[in-house]
Amino acid sequence: MIRGGGLFLVFVGLGFLGSWAFNKYWIQFLIGGFITGFTASGLSALLPSLGSPSFAHIAGLVGSFVIEAGLIYLVLTKNKDADERTLILSILFVVGLHFLPMGLAHGPLITILGVLTAINAFVGLRLAREVPTPVFGVVDAVLKLGFGAVMLFAYPALTFG
Repeated sequence: MIRGGGLFLVFVGLGFLGSWAFNKYWIQFLIGGFITGFTASGLSALLPSLGSPSFAHIAGLVGSFVIEAGLIYLVLTKNKDADERTLILSILFVVGLHFLPMGLAHGPLITILGVLTAINAFVGLRLAREVPTPVFGVVDAVLKLGFGAVMLFAYPALTFG
């Protein structure tokens, strides 16, 4: 599942990068990156792999999405009157956190990515109010793109199991 996760991250990273670069069309880039990444990730089953996913792999993947959905709902309801910067960086923080349990499915690299993206968002929320929001968005996108490329092309056989 490492290569599929990497492929997903490459396209999501490109979509996020496009959304920051071409802000007028941000939603199209986000949706396009997600749909392309999701489709490519599914098709990655055709690529050489380390074998069939185990129950722990699937549970880590599904659990991470359930956690992400719940935390995004919590962020949106708790911060419904917040400014755009707070909402964006809070969602990026949650996305970073959801990569932690995803490490069960995609290995330690995605866990490291989760820590780095969560730290990036936290810095934007708490420590660097004078730095424009797009700086943190671009850092987030480049991290996803970079880690995804390593997972896809270097195909590291790194797992927790």
